[in-house]
Amino acid sequence: MTDQDFYTFPFSSKKEWINQVKKDLKGKDFDESLTSICWDKIKIQPFYTSEDLEGTAAGYKFHPKSIIPEISPRIWTNLVSVFPEDDKSANEEILHALQNGADGIVIHLEGSENLNKVLNAVHTEFISTNILPTGDTGQFFLLIEDWIHSIHLKPNMLHGSILWNPCDELFRSGKNFDLGVDQAAKAINDFKEFTDYYPLTMDLSRYATTGGTGIQELIYGLGEVVELIDGLSKKAISPTQIFENLAFHTAVGDSHFAEIAKIKALRKLIVELAGNYGVNLNMEDIHIITSTSTWSKSLLDKNTNLIRQTYEVMAGILGGGNSLWVKPAAGKNASSVEKRIARNIASILKEESYLDKVMDPAAGSFYLQTLQKEIEKSVIEGLQNLEENGGWLKCFENRKLHEEIRRSRETIQKQVLADSKIKVGANKYLAKGKLENHLPFVPLIEKDYQLLPSRASYFVEQNYLSIT
Repeated sequence: MTDQDFYTFPFSSKKEWINQVKKDLKGKDFDESLTSICWDKIKIQPFYTSEDLEGTAAGYKFHPKSIIPEISPRIWTNLVSVFPEDDKSANEEILHALQNGADGIVIHLEGSENLNKVLNAVHTEFISTNILPTGDTGQFFLLIEDWIHSIHLKPNMLHGSILWNPCDELFRSGKNFDLGVDQAAKAINDFKEFTDYYPLTMDLSRYATTGGTGIQELIYGLGEVVELIDGLSKKAISPTQIFENLAFHTAVGDSHFAEIAKIKALRKLIVELAGNYGVNLNMEDIHIITSTSTWSKSLLDKNTNLIRQTYEVMAGILGGGNSLWVKPAAGKNASSVEKRIARNIASILKEESYLDKVMDPAAGSFYLQTLQKEIEKSVIEGLQNLEENGGWLKCFENRKLHEEIRRSRETIQKQVLADSKIKVGANKYLAKGKLENHLPFVPLIEKDYQLLPSRASYFVEQNYLSIT
């Protein structure tokens, strides 16, 4: 036990510290000088103490304890993107990635691929197999089912998720939600024996990558969950079945500490939401996929994006992501070097930074725990307002949802354009000469029902790249 007599300084309360700081400011306003606003909602203080907490800080369990002895307490899956152009090259790319640091894949499928060839010699029982449909959903699910039956895949030999849910159909076409609910009910029944596979994934990231704040991401993402439960209850699918078959995908942006708190808040809010439906859900049973955000990247200097990827992955680990998905800024056009760097970030943070040695390193942080509490409070208030306005589907149909996200997006893009918000590599410290390395600019053309990924630096890129 620590000898309290060792500390010769008298205890000072937070109020006393603030009073001293105000004296040192010599008339300057405390809030204007030292506080800031996170995501338009939360005031960030210059420091936090134990007085800001309610009770003691408790660590989270992000996943069950591994059955493998002597393994590190913190486990995550390192995912890589695969865009099949042909079955053979896709298979070669998957095998190469798995042999060089990846332990999971995200395959973008149109529905016409031959999965037996794409996944030839891939031992799905040892990796995370995540599949994202890019074409017709019905055809996509038939492709998955045919592949499972053709190789007689046993339930314990498939891990991962299908990155789709019925709300995706609305953002693709503006309709087909009811058909999507029918497909979701069928997927839950078809995959009921595959207990380690999630046939549905709530895509909260769609709001973050299109310009929404972290709070808006959680409000509308969890609003989708409520809408899905309402829709599936009419198909005799219980809330328990839904939560057992549901993964969650969130994007991690450049507000590092806020993103850590956001992911932890998401896990807690899912548990509370499930409890409201009478479902007893443990925190460690929730599967969260964290991906790097397109919103935080810039086309003006793709090398700077590599740095952003690193601290976004760090936030994903510290926040409790179960799968880490690093998306190269160039997407499907990424070079082999960019793919290798994306694949190796999580490995370096494990093997050299030892972020896998503690389950919840952020536990006990006065700042993060207070920030998480404020995020949860704002999200709960937002969900209540959403329900008072008719729910998520109503806000989609009257486009109130789109208006709010686009307003947030445009506000930040104008701030970056006016240099009132600094974006390194875009409006500050631009790469020049041999270091200059731009990505191609494509104008964003959005239909009224869509929310397409964009970037905070979009207006700057539009001005600069169209001139050059």
